[in-house]
Amino acid sequence: MDEFRDKTERFIYSAKQRAIEAIHETAPKLTSLERGYWLAEKQRRKSEKNN
Repeated sequence: MDEFRDKTERFIYSAKQRAIEAIHETAPKLTSLERGYWLAEKQRRKSEKNN
């Protein structure tokens, strides 16, 4: 994680990773940022599946 310039980038990266890890959970306990990434990832996977 040395490639990140500041704390904000590390925070965003962590939220994305947590969202991906929780992708198969039905009601995961996530922060608002994590939940946004989680929903976006679910939508992305759904659209890929339909193509």
